[in-house]
Amino acid sequence: MSDDDMELARRLARFKLGVRRSLGESVNLDALRTDLDYRTRTLADIEERTDDEELLVSLLLVREMLERRSDGETMTDGTKAGRDYRFGARSG
Repeated sequence: MSDDDMELARRLARFKLGVRRSLGESVNLDALRTDLDYRTRTLADIEERTDDEELLVSLLLVREMLERRSDGETMTDGTKAGRDYRFGARSG
């Protein structure tokens, strides 16, 4: 697990515990990471209902980290493979 993955896991755990403590609800962390519709609806709902500053800061950080991760996955998955020029122009 990379440092970025560990940081995201810590942020998600803090966020889940903050939501439970502040709003008395549970957040599905797997769906939050993988389901864009769930993420958008859940984060917007919590953002509107919370009056806990720490939870709001945590929400903003989680949103940013997940969006950055999604953007990175789209970029690496969406790019087409280029030619391999490791062994000279005529080998690829």
